[in-house]
Amino acid sequence: MMTEPAADPCTRGLGPRHRSPRGPASICAVRAVGVLTSGAAAAVGVAAWAPSTAQAADPQQIATQVLSLRAAAETATQQYDQATQNMARLQQQIDALQAQTTLAQAAVQRYSSSLGRIAAAQYRGIGVDPTLQLLLAQQPDQFLQRAATMDNVSRGQDEALESAEQAQLRLEQFRAQAGVDTVLAAQEEQQAAADKGRILAEYQQAQALLRQLTLSEQQALNYSGVTPQQIEGVPVSTGRAAQAIAFAESKLGLWYEWGGTGDPGYDCSGLVQAAWASAGVQLPRVTWDQMTVGQAVPADERDLQPGDLIFYLDGAHVAMYIGNGLVIHAPTTGQQIRYGEWDMMPVAAVRRVLPPT
Repeated sequence: MMTEPAADPCTRGLGPRHRSPRGPASICAVRAVGVLTSGAAAAVGVAAWAPSTAQAADPQQIATQVLSLRAAAETATQQYDQATQNMARLQQQIDALQAQTTLAQAAVQRYSSSLGRIAAAQYRGIGVDPTLQLLLAQQPDQFLQRAATMDNVSRGQDEALESAEQAQLRLEQFRAQAGVDTVLAAQEEQQAAADKGRILAEYQQAQALLRQLTLSEQQALNYSGVTPQQIEGVPVSTGRAAQAIAFAESKLGLWYEWGGTGDPGYDCSGLVQAAWASAGVQLPRVTWDQMTVGQAVPADERDLQPGDLIFYLDGAHVAMYIGNGLVIHAPTTGQQIRYGEWDMMPVAAVRRVLPPT
């Protein structure tokens, strides 16, 4: 269980932007942590950045490494989300295959019983050679009746045999596919566990590095320059975007939770997914899939509209634009859902969920 830092008085005190700010701006400035730096930085190994015990900690070096660790954790979080989503999809397929297997087994049993009845009929003499049937018949019309019955039995036997073979084939296919999906689900579960372990390790390393900094240096690392005045200046939105933004604002101050899609917390993609779902719009679960939704928008503040999704760097982090150059996002482990500046990190893409009305 991760130990959460003390609640941020800015995210707790401000709440939605319509609430009056409390305290001086120097204290209540909303801090949107820069969770990502660059794709290259995310790949930097911890050992390469670890300061020598004989040297004083370099705040800039530590800050760079912390941001790198947070970037790696964000990427791992999206991979974890993808793995858990794949597990859920595979389990649904397995459940459906099991239901189909049950139906196929019943069909095999039904056709086997039909074949058994046909075999019994032949044993009773219905399938006797036609010439012998003619000799045994006392009247010609009796032979014709028996011939018709024999022909029906023969056709029924062929149909039952073919149906039984098809049902058996389907049964074997369903069982084989269920076996494959079960193996894949187990692999996804292992991947999710590995991603979870990476997230925890990167978070713990980042926390250990942060403890080498003074309180003011930590605050400087997390400060984004967003002020209550900027938040109060955000225009009121309308339509579905307003609903999505209102939902996101209602979650301000909640702790980031990797893999989170609801209370008690969210990760970045979980927050925007839930926000738009509250407005009746379904988004994919992970950022990389969310980057394909809607239409592309230039990464220019003049082109942004409330509700737009802004993706950073390789797309491992996402925020929702609310206007006046600000976004709402779930930053990273150990941080709270908060406001931030729309260009707080290098922007990879901007997507408009709904076309302009």
